[in-house]
Amino acid sequence: MENRAYQGETPEQRLLRLQINPPIEAMETLLNSIDTHFNNEIRVTIAGDNYQTSLLFLGIHAVALTIAEAFWNQSGPMGYKKFVEEYMDGETSDKKFSKIADLIHKWRNVIAHQWIGSVGHEIGYDYEMSYGWEARDGVTLINPKIYCKSYLKAFSAGGKIWDYPSLFPESEMEEIKNRIIQKYQAH
Repeated sequence: MENRAYQGETPEQRLLRLQINPPIEAMETLLNSIDTHFNNEIRVTIAGDNYQTSLLFLGIHAVALTIAEAFWNQSGPMGYKKFVEEYMDGETSDKKFSKIADLIHKWRNVIAHQWIGSVGHEIGYDYEMSYGWEARDGVTLINPKIYCKSYLKAFSAGGKIWDYPSLFPESEMEEIKNRIIQKYQAH
């Protein structure tokens, strides 16, 4: 099996394409790449009965921070919360994941960087509950399926993430383009 997100262009060709075209090119390159490559792997984390919960949280968080840094120049807990508020929060209180964004961010840091941490006593998963999340006896339980579906809904046809032209004036879109190019060149 071969999986190459950047297949078809040399690094120089991609950089030139991002530089010479309007900001929408850089923004759509970022979003389309995430959706066609990364999100395919995120979808698998809740497929069938063999859940990959840690990978689900790591993957969604990586995308959230990537987009928050590119779109709003925000990183860390603030960037993650901004992404969740803009693209994932649902209509009901139990689907407003931004209310527990700090906890999820701390938990993702434990998963990604240390595995063992006291925040692990404050968070749990319940794939069967009908709520997106709820606090029970000092533990915040999250239904990872609902969390993941809230994330993927943003990328679906007509999803909030594709409405960026109405969210950003042209001057901000130019700044976004420049941040995307800077990140591309940095690594």
